[in-house]
Amino acid sequence: FTTADAAFENFFRETKMRAWTCHGRNQRDLVSKLRQAGIVKTPAVQRVLEQVDRANYVPANSYMDAPQAIGAGQTISAPHMHAHVLEEIYPALEGKQNVKLLDVGCGSGYLTAALGRWVHSDQQCSDDNNQDDNHNNILGVTSGKVFGIDVHQQLVDLTRRNMQQQDGDLLRDGIVKIALRDGWKGWPEEAPFDAIHVGAAADSVPYQLVQQLKVDGVMIIPIGLQSEAQTLYKIHRIHKTNDDEGKFHPEDFEMTTLLGVRYVPLVHTDTN
Repeated sequence: FTTADAAFENFFRETKMRAWTCHGRNQRDLVSKLRQAGIVKTPAVQRVLEQVDRANYVPANSYMDAPQAIGAGQTISAPHMHAHVLEEIYPALEGKQNVKLLDVGCGSGYLTAALGRWVHSDQQCSDDNNQDDNHNNILGVTSGKVFGIDVHQQLVDLTRRNMQQQDGDLLRDGIVKIALRDGWKGWPEEAPFDAIHVGAAADSVPYQLVQQLKVDGVMIIPIGLQSEAQTLYKIHRIHKTNDDEGKFHPEDFEMTTLLGVRYVPLVHTDTN
């Protein structure tokens, strides 16, 4: 990997005091607080966070800016972390065609649903403006699919149930697919992906997973042992070396430090 740590220290100092304090009375108020804190910056991120109600994905303390337990020893990330992730992914997706996104560790389904809303056509916008549905999703992409995976069947089932409350159209329309899979191995049958989000901390770079990125695709992933400091990284695929053996080539990727984090571990197991 090549690394790019520019502005990390300034970014961390500016945001660490504002994160964890953006509690809201409801979803719109929560997003407003995140925007005022400078964590939500782009209209596309603001819109999707407003559309997907966190209360459908975590019943207690839904609008508190803190992680919450969701079962199976797992947590849903704090709202400010979801906002950070979406802001980092957005530039890699804006205006692209036929995007494919992978959410590793879908948990209770919130970020999976948000990614689905990003690529699904906005029917209200279409009705109001008499335009083609395919051009009225939040990102401006012509089409897209989202794949959510988790190693816990309990959470795969929870994601599906939660999405049925107000986001069931994403499942019915085939925009979002959910499956029980090993996060370290990803979903190679559906690769390559324009963006991959990993919602649990890997103890090292997951080489099999990162190779499922398209060229110019990005992965947002926390890395670090549970006993040590963890860091959220953005891995950008800048090249694909021709290799019939499928070996990992670190020069194909650029790794950028984003911020210090604390996540549950990305489980090593076989589910397929």
